[in-house]
Amino acid sequence: MPSDSDGDAHERLDRKKRKVQKSAEDDSVKYKPYIKAGYSRAYTDNSTNAEFPVFVESSEPEIKLGNKNPLVVSKYFKQVKGIYESRRINANKIMLVFKQATAANDFLKHECLTVYNLRAFIPASSVERVGVVRFIPKESSNHELFNKLSSECEIIGVRRFMKKVVDDVVPLSTISVIFAGTTLPQYIYLDNWRYKVYTYIPPLMQCFKCMRFNHYGKICKNIQVCSRCAGEHHYKACTADTLKCSNCGGAHLAISKTCPIKAARLEKNKQSYAKVIEINSVNFPTLPKPQQIQQKFHQSKLDTQENLDISYSNIINNKKILSAIINTLVTIGNSNDIKSTSKIKEAFLKHLNKV
Repeated sequence: MPSDSDGDAHERLDRKKRKVQKSAEDDSVKYKPYIKAGYSRAYTDNSTNAEFPVFVESSEPEIKLGNKNPLVVSKYFKQVKGIYESRRINANKIMLVFKQATAANDFLKHECLTVYNLRAFIPASSVERVGVVRFIPKESSNHELFNKLSSECEIIGVRRFMKKVVDDVVPLSTISVIFAGTTLPQYIYLDNWRYKVYTYIPPLMQCFKCMRFNHYGKICKNIQVCSRCAGEHHYKACTADTLKCSNCGGAHLAISKTCPIKAARLEKNKQSYAKVIEINSVNFPTLPKPQQIQQKFHQSKLDTQENLDISYSNIINNKKILSAIINTLVTIGNSNDIKSTSKIKEAFLKHLNKV
């Protein structure tokens, strides 16, 4: 018969298991990527972009919209206004290019999408930038960070980087922050602590079925390749004593960063991503260096002072502007939501129109 001590031990073990399970559930909620409530990608009305692309794909995974006859696909969008041109992206996806932001935004709700069972969305690179911030306390949840972080650019999402250790997933002190717009701020603030923002470079996409690049195993039609010996079997069934990369033939795993082909792909991806950032940021001038600021300041000190006096006089004597400034300051002081310059500008214009 089991003793009382055995029963107590089992009860303690059960409590421990429940505690570990509850902790894992809490962490899954705590570190779940957080996106601003009600947010959806859209182009701003004052955008100066030359083109406004929208991606379109079928809502049914088995239908390859990019492989369909383009003349047939064109009929889907016959009633859509403002389409400048159409492009094939890949087997699953096409891109419609608009010349106006409002036309691109309106298309996202067009009835043709429902009729032909399609899904339309604005590419993230056109309206968002992702930055990486390091040394953020691990105890803070993504939702908490979203509420406490502030920046000159609007923050729309926070994600914690996680790392798998044996059978557990642990949080890291690095986070990624999604900003609205096509420029990254230099810094971000957490309770008045300043953190530098680095550009996020997406990881290289590698298929774990065929070990090749730029696609995932879910859509891979190639044969299974072992990441250890390059044989036609799964790596778990591998019995080879030596390593062989299926991409370069070297004595390493196919997923190793030491693979020269993978290293070249990584570098190419970085350059391609940097080019996309540069193209989409063409309308936003880079910030001048401190030395340039100093030179300009000394060269135009007298002119600046004269203009400042005129501007100051205009503001002081204009009751409408003064009233709007005061009301804006009161609104900022009473609100926890106004954290970016765009929000402050919006509040100021709102009060200015009321006066």
